[in-house]
Amino acid sequence: MAFGLGAVACAAGNVPGPSYVQVRAEDYVPVPVTPQPPPVEIVPLRPANASFKALVWADGGWEWSGDRYRWVAGAWVAPPDGAKRARWVIVRREVDGQLFFAPSSWRDATGKPMDPPKPLARASIRPGGPAGAGDITAPGGVRTDLDE
Repeated sequence: MAFGLGAVACAAGNVPGPSYVQVRAEDYVPVPVTPQPPPVEIVPLRPANASFKALVWADGGWEWSGDRYRWVAGAWVAPPDGAKRARWVIVRREVDGQLFFAPSSWRDATGKPMDPPKPLARASIRPGGPAGAGDITAPGGVRTDLDE
């Protein structure tokens, strides 16, 4: 058992990720609550039918729908050359404590917003993880739709 866990831990460092860019100021929206901790994602094997060099793992992220959060599972994607990803973030304004959320997003080589690359294989969510499993609405209006 310990051997299997060690092998998984060692492999985690070998998952290629996209190039990253900072979230833009205009991407932030005011929100009343913070999301739950992210659920545990189980990364599937790389799809065999895509170019090895082009594939990167894009971690899952929260989305805000106006009254609740929704988890979008991570995926193997093949972004266009020069594309970069901004990770979701939540910040609190020091002056009055207002929370602001910015979702994950993609930018093309010129920095313009672009549609996310098509997911080739999505993560599965460990049942019973921090955000639970299935479609859950928790206190504070946090909802996780994990079966997409």
